[in-house]
Amino acid sequence: MSEKNQMHELLENFEFIKIYPGKQIKGTIITVESDKALVNFGYKSDGVLLKENYTTDNIEDLRTVLNVGDEIEAAVISNSDDDGNVLLSRKQFEEQDNWNEILELQKNDAVITITIKSANEKGAIANLKGYSGFVPASHLSIERNIDPKDYIGKNMEVKIIEAKIRNNKTKLIFSRKAIELEMAKANEAKAWDAIEVKEVYEGKVNRLADFGAFVEINGVEGLLHINEISWNRIKHPSEVLKEGDFVSVKVLKKDTEKKRMSLSLKSTIKRPFELFTETYKQDDIVTGKVVSLTDFGAFVEIDNVQGLLHVSDISWDMVKHPQDVLKIDDEIEVKILKIDSSKERLSLGMKQLSEDPFMKYTKNLKRFDTVVGTVKSMSVEGVTVQLADEIEGFVPINKVSKDKLRTPAQILEKDQEVQCKVTDINRRSKSIKLSMIVENEKEENKSNHEEQLVSYKLGDDNFTIGDLFNNKK
Repeated sequence: MSEKNQMHELLENFEFIKIYPGKQIKGTIITVESDKALVNFGYKSDGVLLKENYTTDNIEDLRTVLNVGDEIEAAVISNSDDDGNVLLSRKQFEEQDNWNEILELQKNDAVITITIKSANEKGAIANLKGYSGFVPASHLSIERNIDPKDYIGKNMEVKIIEAKIRNNKTKLIFSRKAIELEMAKANEAKAWDAIEVKEVYEGKVNRLADFGAFVEINGVEGLLHINEISWNRIKHPSEVLKEGDFVSVKVLKKDTEKKRMSLSLKSTIKRPFELFTETYKQDDIVTGKVVSLTDFGAFVEIDNVQGLLHVSDISWDMVKHPQDVLKIDDEIEVKILKIDSSKERLSLGMKQLSEDPFMKYTKNLKRFDTVVGTVKSMSVEGVTVQLADEIEGFVPINKVSKDKLRTPAQILEKDQEVQCKVTDINRRSKSIKLSMIVENEKEENKSNHEEQLVSYKLGDDNFTIGDLFNNKK
């Protein structure tokens, strides 16, 4: 074939190739410069591949990545440039490959590392394989109140939670929170498995509720019911605990599947009554606070233990109602009368702090002794005589005078000082009987004997059989 015919055939082949933007071609590198390369792909003019159209990565010199003779795949950007050459781009193939890799990473739920380039109040921005992606502020961490700007320049492991192309625009969303949640879930499972029932752990009070407190142990929460907080009755957990407190708690029950755990604080400490008996003993005198009043007495709290102060032990005087003498929140001094450890009961006394006035007054007093008092009150039955503070005696109407009286007021006045003779002392009933009649010695001896016999009754601890014999003599 002549040279002319060969040239004609080549020209026909060149004309056969149709060139248009977007067309994919394969060619061979024929020259390479720092900023561009020429590609022969069988067209009448060569293709020009500029450095900025070669890759999504930053390169300084094309000669570091391309050599003459390399085969390359590219796409047509325009049919010709100013020199009549076809303008090519390889970057879009790389972008498509990169996007396909991104989709594959999302499909496989892969963990990737990105570098935060910039941030605003809505989140942080990073690049992945040439595509700009966004980390919403809510996905930066499981922690709250974080500032996205604090992450600028930092590497971060994330997962791709959204990758879409719509209207030739890409949407790429990353999440660090997703990884942290998975880590927290794994750690939670390990923590639940590691926790043992009946063991004691150190925990942190995360929050309080009316019915108890939520305490975190090794990353998992359990319920500390209000009844398990204190041995003493409390109305609200805030009386004992506050958020952020660290406490030792015992695990009572756990349900790993339902993620529930029952805890106890009071099980880790001694019972108040046990502590009380280590400090106090019977007959100790202590100070307590009145916490409640009843018809039968008052409950007094001493070092978190309540004891009963019976109404009969409040005063040596008769007390009908405890509230007549005491009121709630009064601080009083009491004596420990009895400690019952088995029933955890405490008996207290207030009157035992002083000697019984009646016993003190009658300690050396005998029948037929003469005493002096003042008329306190009078009635048709007789006269009440004030002998001393808190001590009274009674003179029957027939012992006020030898004369028969309708009422003592016929011969006596209130507050009048009188001299009396003791005719009976009953220490059980705490009563003293008196007589104001003055007799001669013979009559008095006879009267004394008769009076002793008359006044004797079963159970009187002041009269004996010996007294009867002595008086007969």
